[in-house]
This record gives sequence, structure tokens and C-alpha cells, in this order.
Amino acid sequence: MVQFYSRLTILFCGVFFGYLIAKSCIHITNKISPEKLVKYSLSYSRWFASQRFTRTTLQWDTLRYNNSLKSVIESDILRSKINVQCVVLVHNEKNAKACKATWAKSCNHVKLVQVKTKTNKPVAIKKTKENSSWVLLCQTLIELANSSDWIMVVNDSTFVIMENLRYYIAPLNADKKYYLGYAVAFWSTIYNSGQAGYVLSRGALAALQNKFSRMDCSLNSFWNREDFYLGKHLSMVNVTPMDTRDHDGYSRFHPYSWHQALFPGENYYKTSVFPTKCCSNTSISFQAIQGDKMYTFHYLLYVLQIFTDGHLGNRAPEPFDDKQVLKNFLRERNIPYDNVTSEEYYKIWERLIDDPTSFSANMRREDYIAYD
Repeated sequence: MVQFYSRLTILFCGVFFGYLIAKSCIHITNKISPEKLVKYSLSYSRWFASQRFTRTTLQWDTLRYNNSLKSVIESDILRSKINVQCVVLVHNEKNAKACKATWAKSCNHVKLVQVKTKTNKPVAIKKTKENSSWVLLCQTLIELANSSDWIMVVNDSTFVIMENLRYYIAPLNADKKYYLGYAVAFWSTIYNSGQAGYVLSRGALAALQNKFSRMDCSLNSFWNREDFYLGKHLSMVNVTPMDTRDHDGYSRFHPYSWHQALFPGENYYKTSVFPTKCCSNTSISFQAIQGDKMYTFHYLLYVLQIFTDGHLGNRAPEPFDDKQVLKNFLRERNIPYDNVTSEEYYKIWERLIDDPTSFSANMRREDYIAYD
């Protein structure tokens, strides 16, 4: 039990640390064999040094309150250097809206592909190859320009930590053929699960576009399973999944929610190509399941700030008199100090503090989650 809670603590600290890596401060001064899955071994540290950057770790107090700070945030540099186009397969408009309001704001470009529209009214739609998720994705990928270095394809129920994605792919050459994600096997085909999202390099996208310039997307495909068909066709042009686990063997891409990752059932990972261990300190994707949860994850990762030190804004308060603070509090609300009842006092605080429903609604407001 002690070990479990230690791992649980390490997981969330690790994810938060992975985000803090992207919040550090910068002062600017192999083709894949189809027969063998190659394990990622390139070092971000070596790539970082090759860019002639130096890094200084700053406290939140300095980042938040030092207006004269001239340095550049590492995540901003990575975003400017590593262009990622996000393709979101939309099954639910509510989830798509949550994606755009949270993690997808860190993409360089976002394209929504309408796979299915959730509606309260029953609508009869004839299923054909032409409106299957695979054909829609295939046509989208063929039409994409090669201006982006990388393409991230996800379902609208997936949450992506873009800073950790760029941290992972920064050392890789986008002109080579990379197909990254959570590798599974089905019908003798190894492909990356759509539930965890998958990433194509510019080189892999070009290989796919060259293949389908001579073949229609709807040929030799049946209905949906776009992740399976993508992996199948990529394998025909010698593009196969890689082992994307970190150097300690922990998974970066997660096709399940955090609850399922921490408490896996016996059948969760039976199709995995590589041994699955939860979870990497630089985890990239996981299932949020519902759009509402994306706002919560976004708040915890990007809005909530933990101050452990500082002197600019994180200062100890001056000594104060409790009674005088209460008087000032009531005076600001035109309430006489001597006549306030306990019921009135309770109602004052009730109006000040958000209930869970109001808090959830506030997290959806752009001005609530996006501030300097």
C-alpha cells in the first residue's frame, strides 16, 4: 500500500515536473525498419545543447511577478521551432469545444474532422465507405500541406500535454519516417491505437501521400477503424510504430484514463506490442473521456501554480489584527460590524465562494483560464 501511494505521488509529481521542464527559462545566445520496432534513444539534452541554449530554472514567484524579466520560456521556444498540426476527430461537439479551449491552444494549427455529430434527435445516416472515419482521415491527411513538421491525430476525448510531446520529438528529424504512439497488434498488423493519439512526421506523411496519389482512400477498407487502416497502409511504405516508452520503460502514450492506467484490468493491455508500465514522468496523452474533465486537467496543469519560495508576490503578510480585518471586510460591503448576524455573515461568504457547479462553469471562461 505504501508503494502504491508512493507511485501515485510520483506519477502526478512527474507529470507536473514534465510541465515545469517546459516552463524553464532560456537565454538565446534512420529510417525505421518494417521488420523491427526501434526503441527511441535520442536525447533531448543533447539536442538542447546543440541549439546553443542555456537554461535557468526560475521560481513561479519570479515568472509571475517579475515584470522586467527578459528571458524566454522554454515551451515558447519549442513551439516556435517545432511546428505541430493537430487533427482532431470529432465525435462530440462538446468535446471538440473543450479541446480547442484547453490543450489544443498549444498546437501550431488545429483541424477538426467531423466524424460523427452527437445530437438529441435521431437521424438516419446510411453508413458507407465514403463517410467512414478512415476515409475522412485519409482524405484529410492527403490534403494537408507539408508546412508542418509533425501531425498529431487524436480523438476528441483525448487530452494531450503538448509541451511533453515537443520535448519528446525535438531531437528527431521530421523529414524521416516516424509514426509514434501506443503500439498494438490486430490481425497481424501493428499500428498505433487511436485512443492514445498518434504522431506522424513530415516524412511519414509524404510517404502516405505518395502512396495514395495512385490509390483511392476507400479501396480495401471497411467502415471505421481509422487507426488500424492507417497503420496497415503505412506499413506498406515501410513506416511502422516505434517503442515510445521512456528510458525507464514507462509509457508516454496512454489509451486509457488515469483511473484505468493506475488500476488496470487484466485485459487492458493484452494487445500491447510492448510491455506497459504506468507512467512516464513526461507522459504525452491520455483519455479525458469527457470534455468537462479537460477543463479540470487544464486547470491543474496550466493554471494552478505552486509557490514554494519567493519574495516578489509570494511574501509573508504583515502582522494584522483579526478584528480589524473583519471590520474592513464588512465595511467594504456596507454592513455594520455591530449588527451583523451569523446568518448574514454566512450568506456573504456563500456569495463569495463558488459552489462546484459555478467553479466548473468558470473554468470554461476564456478570461478565467488565460491570464498573464
